[in-house]
Amino acid sequence: MKSFSAIIKLCGMIVFIVLFTSNVFSSDIPDKAGTSGLAFLKIGIGARASGMGEAFTAISGDIYSQYWNPAGIAQHREFEFAFMHNEWFQDINLEYAALCFDYKKNVFGIGLTVSQVSELERREGPTEEPLSYFDTHDLSFAIIWGRSLKKNIDFGLSAKLLYEKIDFSSATGLGFDFGGIYYLRPELQFGAAILNLGAKMKLEEDKFSLPTQFKIGAAYSGHENYFAGDYILSLDLVKPRDNDLKIHLGGEYTYNKMFSLRSGYQIGYDDRGFSLGLGMKIRKYSIDYAFIPFSSDLGNSHRLSINLKI
Repeated sequence: MKSFSAIIKLCGMIVFIVLFTSNVFSSDIPDKAGTSGLAFLKIGIGARASGMGEAFTAISGDIYSQYWNPAGIAQHREFEFAFMHNEWFQDINLEYAALCFDYKKNVFGIGLTVSQVSELERREGPTEEPLSYFDTHDLSFAIIWGRSLKKNIDFGLSAKLLYEKIDFSSATGLGFDFGGIYYLRPELQFGAAILNLGAKMKLEEDKFSLPTQFKIGAAYSGHENYFAGDYILSLDLVKPRDNDLKIHLGGEYTYNKMFSLRSGYQIGYDDRGFSLGLGMKIRKYSIDYAFIPFSSDLGNSHRLSINLKI
């Protein structure tokens, strides 16, 4: 009965946040599919999460959890740095740097995302040569807080400064994330999060919405004695503000707490499905790699993450 009551309280808290923020930030005209801006915020952060199909809403204790669900850092301990490089298709590069530390019963994080696309062609009609070239720049600077409210409930939130520049035009705004994680049993936990809430931003005369996402997820972990390994199975349901419901599936197997093999699958996307990942831990260092193939001749994405705990 106590577990059921705790689940009801957590769900009630998330529902209240959804209803409150929807009334504050929603527009009279709903967004059409794919019409939100700041597309770089939709790119997955962290090679571990990317290798697991981005099914990371209920995963806790990982520094990259602060991107997927701010409540995930509530169980984080030690001082940790992280850096990720994402080699995206069509010469799109994305860099991410973060730190995370605990202070008394609170955990704080800082995350910086920078994306750039260079030498885009400027045209006013069908010509052999472009008139000129221009660049685009995107930036997100986030401050994250997480805390265990009870023995089996974690909560977290983050505030982000958002900036986008296309050629000589720019826009600035604020975004917010909220999330919670409930531990039903030591091996089973549930998560819920709302990402990228905020008022519309304006670029010149054009207004656009943030890429808001509503997410719920579950994660099941265990130990396999024969191969001396630990495993995690995860599931996320993701509802973007401007698109249909998506399903993310992920799995991770770690041998001897050192070598990890990961895989994932995403349902509901036109251009992606499977993902693969590898990880290795050496003392206080962690190195992770993820490979995400895209269909429709878009190419592939390679993501490399490096972590250091002090």
